[in-house]
Amino acid sequence: MICKMCGRNTENENANFCEYCGNSFRENGSAITDYNSGINQTTYNNQGIQEQDKEKPISFGNWLLSMLVPFIPFVGIFAYPVLLLVWAFSNDTPPSKKNWARASLIIILIGIVIFVIFFASAMSMIMNGDFAGYMKEFYNIEEFY
Repeated sequence: MICKMCGRNTENENANFCEYCGNSFRENGSAITDYNSGINQTTYNNQGIQEQDKEKPISFGNWLLSMLVPFIPFVGIFAYPVLLLVWAFSNDTPPSKKNWARASLIIILIGIVIFVIFFASAMSMIMNGDFAGYMKEFYNIEEFY
């Protein structure tokens, strides 16, 4: 690559900064790649992402419907995790929705683990015959009838 600031040639084609002057190859809008056959110019935006990789924003209606799925009577509670799995691992899903679906799945799994731990703790106390002690601790009362 050829640095626009100092004009020196850098051998590393994937470099983000000039080895000599420290100028950013990606920040100022373009990086020039020098090959033996000629000069190839690739355009980058301010974040260093190639322009053709930009995704189309997801519409408000799409987000609203995605978040209202669990509230559909009888079906929503079962359809929501299935849709999250489809959105999280599909190649056709936009990256922002894919990341949101993955984060939602992780939050749901954490909630399930916490519920199972508390449920197992309560069941073990009940099975051991210490239900009165459990209720005393839970409600912070002195006597349990």
